Amino acid sequence: MLSFRVFRDALRKLSLRKKLTILASVGVLLPLLVLTYMQYRSLVELQNKTKGAFKDNLRQGLTIVEQQMKQRLVDIAAKTLNPIDSMNLSSGENTAELDSYFAGVKRSHGEIEEIFVFGDPAGQAVFDRARMAQSFLDNDRKYLFSGRYLFYPLKDPTNGEQSRFVGVLLKESFITDELIAGTITKTINAQHGNTASPAMAITITDENGRVLYANAAAQSEYLLETNFDRPFSNWKAQIALKNTNLDELTRNSFLHSAGAALLVLVFLLGGITLTLRATDREARLAQAKSNFVANVSHELKTPLSLLSLFSEILELGRVKNDEKKTEYYRIIRHESLRLNKMIDNILDFSKIEAGRKTYNFVAADIGEVIESVLSSYRYQIVNSGFDVQTNIHPDLPPTVIDREAMAQAVSNLLDNAMKYSREVKRLAITAERRGAALAIEIEDHGIGIPRAEQTKIFEKFYRVGNGLVHDVKGSGLGLSLVKHIVEAHQGTIAVESEAGKGTRFTILLPLANKRAEAQA
Repeated sequence: MLSFRVFRDALRKLSLRKKLTILASVGVLLPLLVLTYMQYRSLVELQNKTKGAFKDNLRQGLTIVEQQMKQRLVDIAAKTLNPIDSMNLSSGENTAELDSYFAGVKRSHGEIEEIFVFGDPAGQAVFDRARMAQSFLDNDRKYLFSGRYLFYPLKDPTNGEQSRFVGVLLKESFITDELIAGTITKTINAQHGNTASPAMAITITDENGRVLYANAAAQSEYLLETNFDRPFSNWKAQIALKNTNLDELTRNSFLHSAGAALLVLVFLLGGITLTLRATDREARLAQAKSNFVANVSHELKTPLSLLSLFSEILELGRVKNDEKKTEYYRIIRHESLRLNKMIDNILDFSKIEAGRKTYNFVAADIGEVIESVLSSYRYQIVNSGFDVQTNIHPDLPPTVIDREAMAQAVSNLLDNAMKYSREVKRLAITAERRGAALAIEIEDHGIGIPRAEQTKIFEKFYRVGNGLVHDVKGSGLGLSLVKHIVEAHQGTIAVESEAGKGTRFTILLPLANKRAEAQA
């Protein structure tokens, strides 16, 4: 219980970014890594199983080829040998009829070289071997096949045993070109599409090693070497891949699957990263809004307290000295202007967020705008001991601006320069022409802005994350408003700063004629 409480307290002390990092690591990245490892193991196992499945597929293909060859031979036997069973072979009267039938069979079946009835001595020897080996083509044991011979056993009418036969001798070209090659081609086309050059190199040899069929030379070791089942047990099949090997094939399959999984993983990580960034940004924005409310409350409370204090002192008549009265009136006026400036910033920001901010552009002298802002800050400048050097070039060309908005932008930059200056209280304000633009520079010698923070300072509610944030209160809206005002004038704003040495803000505004050309 104690350890859990310590863990909970330690977790509460962590920053929001660290909490999100821990959440992403434990809740997202860790399961993702486990899933990735399991996917990798699955792909490796699939790669190993693919080899066995490929070989099983080859064996299944050979079985189909064998069944189709058997069926082709059964069809030939049924058409050529079955009719002989109905003839009376023991009578010499049917010799002419038998000769006529044999001649008709040879004419109509080009695959038959000879047809005979148990009188062929060579055929008798082959028949005996086939019968001993049980080389039947069909389950009904009606037909035998051996070599190039196709037999139809006949029963002896005296004892009912199969001692006689009729048969045909098939042409060798039929065996190699039609029975084997034709069946294999048909099977490959049925399974892999009508391709002229299958990816497999297949070789069929007989018991003497003579090649009966070969479609290509194998480029690697044979994947499968096996004999056919009866009645083709004397034939041997050897199968390899033409232009690759099984290891390379499975490796390519593994790489494709791994690539697809990696692509999905990259998209998933990208989505998670974007989600975490959005969550972090929203969380930081919420924190910034909370800080904004606290800072603005403090900023509003300070001038209101001073206004209440000095107005009460004057109202009670406690100040008899006219010089003191004048000073108090100045303080009240200054705090009123300060309060009004903060309210204007908040209202303008609200209008910008709602898209209702409008500007009244007129040709004006930027030097007069800067002098007006400095005049309103005169009491604060003198009272705080600042040395302000102005370098406003005479005869500056007019530019089209919204006087109030530009005064607000200059005022915000000047206010920041004074708030973030410490020992060296020296400011420099410059207004000059630079080519086709009017440049306004406000430079201080204050605490400066770290380089890593300079791209973020113009974001709404953002304040530089150092200890001074707690010492100098602010709303975090000033620079965001300045950037919006400058961009509304078709200008740009840049910052140059070095921590501990000071900051220079530069505003570039298009001149009146250049702005008219741009609008045209």
